[in-house]
Amino acid sequence: MKRVAAILTIAVMLSSLTVFGAYRVETDDDEYVSDEVYFAPVSTWDEVEARSINLKKGRLIFYAGKENEPQQIEAAVMPVNTTRKELTYKSNDISVARVDGNGLVTPAGKAGETTIDIICGRAKAIMKVSVVKGVEGVTMSQDALTLYADKPVTAQLSVEFTPADATIKDVKWHSSDESVAYVDKNGLVSPNGVGSADIYAETVDGGFTAKCAVTVSTWEKRSSDIPIDYEDYDITTEELIEAQLTASPTVFTDDAMSADRYSVEQYANPENLTVGYDKYQFIDLGLANGVSAETLDAYLNGKGALSGMGGAFKDAAERNNISEVYLVIHACLETGSGTSALANGIDYGEETVYNMFGIGASDTAPEEDGARFAYEQGWTSVREAIYGGAEWISENYINNSHYNQNTLYKMRWNPSAPATHQYATDVAWASKQARSMGAMFEAFPSAKYRFKVPVFSGRERLKLR
Repeated sequence: MKRVAAILTIAVMLSSLTVFGAYRVETDDDEYVSDEVYFAPVSTWDEVEARSINLKKGRLIFYAGKENEPQQIEAAVMPVNTTRKELTYKSNDISVARVDGNGLVTPAGKAGETTIDIICGRAKAIMKVSVVKGVEGVTMSQDALTLYADKPVTAQLSVEFTPADATIKDVKWHSSDESVAYVDKNGLVSPNGVGSADIYAETVDGGFTAKCAVTVSTWEKRSSDIPIDYEDYDITTEELIEAQLTASPTVFTDDAMSADRYSVEQYANPENLTVGYDKYQFIDLGLANGVSAETLDAYLNGKGALSGMGGAFKDAAERNNISEVYLVIHACLETGSGTSALANGIDYGEETVYNMFGIGASDTAPEEDGARFAYEQGWTSVREAIYGGAEWISENYINNSHYNQNTLYKMRWNPSAPATHQYATDVAWASKQARSMGAMFEAFPSAKYRFKVPVFSGRERLKLR
């Protein structure tokens, strides 16, 4: 009797024993892997059935088109004292992967996903198997980046994989010096202090790396380094203003109203435009800024029909030699940040047409006239309106060899031939766009740009502040 009691006591103790951690591993897809180790109550006459199967790994990965070594499924039957621990294996898609009677898995040649059932009695576990297209290289969206410690604005980095259809497109980000620049898990870089640091992206598949060299400076130094071109005109400021008064200028609030001499002078005289955001109407619009499509998308997020169109704006700007920042800001201004009827499509004729830059729209009937122009141009999607509008602005203004209106100031006032070939009648049009453009340039301070400042007869060259 004493011997039986001792056996029962041991059985009770073992039944309450649980040990954790024996099989825990990190898996590529963070899938939970069972790892509980335990004993069933012990007796000399009962058969102990399998209740669960622990897997050391939750997924096996092979590479399509390459030589792959077979991989062994590592499994442990629970409870530890299970009487019969024989395992059987079954692949649910033998065109992707096969498994033998010992749990050795080999790819079958077809890329894809399958699962392997692992069975012991009534216990079952599932192993995921992926046959993927492997990563062969990675490049960064920017090789170099400049940020400013006294204007702590973030910058978004991204990567491109080779081949483009690689299956596992995940990277791990890190900075060589977080006291200078910090990068989060999504590639968003923040300045922390003046100096230099390298931002790395390492592919989860293959361990390939790409690098961006980050320099953190101060904004005051940046401002002093921006180049300025001065353009001389034979007319005086007063002659420019007099000519503009003959072109029916307007002041636009809720409706367009005639502008008086004071309003024209306020917005047409460059001497009033040297401070703050107004100076950005002198930016050369024919110069690419080096701002990525991802950065443009971040700015356009939540802006109605424009949301997600960063790539289209970037591509349209490159095709037509236009500033991508200007193109985005212009569209935002003309469409009410993507909310206008023209931005979201107007039925005209038998088509739904779009106009993202207000081209052809009049003060009296903007929607009808803008839709008519879009219909004539065949702009039947947001993307077509972006590409078509960019081409039209480039050919007629920014890169037109005759007019050469490559700044907001020149598009509005055309100092070479005042009161002719002007983009808008609103006297504040250039200033309104410059405010948004300046805010965006300062939000992405690594953007490249230069100023083109007019100098009228009898006036000194202006300093921008």
